[in-house]
Amino acid sequence: MSVNKEFGAGLGLTVTEEARRAQIIEATIDTIAELGYGNTSFARIVERAGLSSTRMISYHFGNKDELMMATVGAIVDNQDTFLQKRIGAETERTAMLRAYIESEVAFLGEYPRQAQALMDIGANARSADGTPMFELVWKSVRFGRIERQLQQGQREGAFGEFDVSVLALVIRQAIDGVAARLAREPDLDLQSYGRELAELFTKATKP
Repeated sequence: MSVNKEFGAGLGLTVTEEARRAQIIEATIDTIAELGYGNTSFARIVERAGLSSTRMISYHFGNKDELMMATVGAIVDNQDTFLQKRIGAETERTAMLRAYIESEVAFLGEYPRQAQALMDIGANARSADGTPMFELVWKSVRFGRIERQLQQGQREGAFGEFDVSVLALVIRQAIDGVAARLAREPDLDLQSYGRELAELFTKATKP
């Protein structure tokens, strides 16, 4: 698993600083995936990364919230790149939906710890007032992408009539179900699983 070091581009960082930030984010992802968000601390991350002091994290990230924001950004950036490469230049709506679902499932197999960390941070990270820290990002990444595809497909007449928010939720929950099953069955055939889910939901969207 590797975090894209380009994520720090534009921050005026040296090559060494970019590499250190990426190292810390990777250690954060692994720690959350193994121990959960609530048990993830700078001390645990330092231990995982093999760093000498928590001050090395504080130098790059002022507090846990800043580190979590950078971690979410790095995972989403990597996921976007992964999905774009797999979906390619496909423009036909049904084919795009199929490719999207299969690619989401494939991402779970390619980057299981990133997927787990993203879900855990989104579900548990809270701002000082108790509100979800990444609510807008969470909705956009997990539901917004699917909803936009379904809405556009309906406008173009490629999809039938259905409640977009309901179907987007069902698709999202189905993909999350793959993640849960993969945790129990590491040898799960994700290619076949993704193909079956894609077939099911492309049938559900037919006019």
